[in-house]
Amino acid sequence: MKSGFRVLLGINMIAVNWEILIKYLNKETTVAESAEVETWLTQRPENKMLLQHLQERSRKANEPVKSDEIHNEWVKLLDRMYADPKRVKQTKVTRLYTWAGVAASLVLVCCFTWYSLQRKKEVYENNYTLIKKSPLRKKVALPDGSLVYLAPEASLEVSNAYGQAKREVRLSGEAFFDVKHDVKRSFIVRTANNLQVNVLGTSFNVYSHKGLSEEIKVATGLVGFVEGKHTHFVKAGEQLNYNVAAKAAQKQTVNIQEAESLLNGTLYFSKSNATQIADKLEQYYHIKVEVKPSANKKYSLFSGEMQDNGLDKLLEGLNYATGIHYKYKNPQTIIFY
Repeated sequence: MKSGFRVLLGINMIAVNWEILIKYLNKETTVAESAEVETWLTQRPENKMLLQHLQERSRKANEPVKSDEIHNEWVKLLDRMYADPKRVKQTKVTRLYTWAGVAASLVLVCCFTWYSLQRKKEVYENNYTLIKKSPLRKKVALPDGSLVYLAPEASLEVSNAYGQAKREVRLSGEAFFDVKHDVKRSFIVRTANNLQVNVLGTSFNVYSHKGLSEEIKVATGLVGFVEGKHTHFVKAGEQLNYNVAAKAAQKQTVNIQEAESLLNGTLYFSKSNATQIADKLEQYYHIKVEVKPSANKKYSLFSGEMQDNGLDKLLEGLNYATGIHYKYKNPQTIIFY
């Protein structure tokens, strides 16, 4: 955890620095610091549960609490706090407390609606079947068993000749593809800017909106990004950014967790400030986020993985995690301040 990260809570906000919380757990605080922590504990029940869980862990380990332990336990608790209310019974504090101890790697699975091309088909341009946009993330099973995880407001068109000479789809928005390996029939993604992604069998994420820069993030295998007569090869752990206006491609490394965010139903942040968080929300939810200068000045960088249980719940979680305030300017525009 980065030094100086602060938890900011409530309308009349009381700030508690991780370092002070560590000192409190290890009985090293001054009178003033103890008072600050004890005030923070009264703000929300989750704060007290986090402290109790850390105290128990420290007692069992018989050693001082470290900064990264606070961060890990807080991430686990956050997952539980903002989980889908339809799946989680929150009638007992003890039940919430128990879940706070679940390993952070066991991220709660988001409920999907399963879509089958065999059940619901709508012919589009006589050659493609359209998978319509949805305000929620959704999963699509293709005829060959390949899977597509569509971000909110993304649409997919599947060739009616899919699986014959080739496997072809068109994408507008963002999606994660988990493609069945087939050396005889290549898998082709045509993007909103008439570019092309070719694979035989691998897993990767594509972001594509008309007129905007495109992104390819590869989780496994090798992907070919076709630009005119030139093909850029992108391997696992790499991201390709393509500037449509300048017709320029650039590669960089990418965290596999980030590449697989749609697969896991999470949004991944790494040392992100308010502007970078806003950029990710704009891309994922296809909305507009305006960032006031105060949002970047007052809050520290945020690293973590947050469950996608809808925009409103994610905003609540980010507010608790980072202290960033938000409000709706209109249904499609959010202000960070």
